Amino acid sequence: MYMSLKLTGKVAIMSVIRNAVCITFAALMLVTGAQIANAQGQGEFDAASFTCLEYTNGLGVNASGKVRSQLGHLWILGYLSGFYKASGNFEMSDEADAGDRIANIVLQTCRQFPQSSLLSVSIESLTDDTHKVPSAPTMEFTPAAYTCGDHVDAKAGAAADANKADLAGLWAFAFIQGYKNVDAPDMEIPIENKGALTSAIDNNCAKNRDMAFMDLTVLVAKVVKLQ
Repeated sequence: MYMSLKLTGKVAIMSVIRNAVCITFAALMLVTGAQIANAQGQGEFDAASFTCLEYTNGLGVNASGKVRSQLGHLWILGYLSGFYKASGNFEMSDEADAGDRIANIVLQTCRQFPQSSLLSVSIESLTDDTHKVPSAPTMEFTPAAYTCGDHVDAKAGAAADANKADLAGLWAFAFIQGYKNVDAPDMEIPIENKGALTSAIDNNCAKNRDMAFMDLTVLVAKVVKLQ
């Protein structure tokens, strides 16, 4: 069974780009398989506790957990984008089937290890090889073209726009997790830190509207440090 190490702690919100975002780790423990509800009004989506069984059960057209599995797929693409970016192997593709190989690997691995978390499976099964990441992981959110200005406006917009901003935040949190796992493969950034990290992105996006959202996420990922 795949397992990963979990480091618990908190993040200090950075006030400007390139200021240190400090994650202080107080304890070391094994990741559990506890189920955490999704971001659709029930709590944060957490790939460290969202199991492969939940993921595969939600892939059906009429599955009750379909939204959760869609969030899981977006998380995987964000995670890989960050991991490949830190590795110097990041490449996006506009091809319609760009994400199929990634999805197939996750599906086959999850069927083999149903109780493993989506985070641990992503680390174990997807990072040894480099795969092109689709430039538009969802119709609502396309990181290749999404700017900080788009993000700021979406957060202040109607429900559909706010949903796009939420998806961008999930993608960015996964991106940072993947980025840090290149140098610290056993590190898990606890879900409790998501708000601080996405707030750092939001605050700096407001000051840098013309900047690409992905470029700003890279800057935040670079300055996340362990203490």
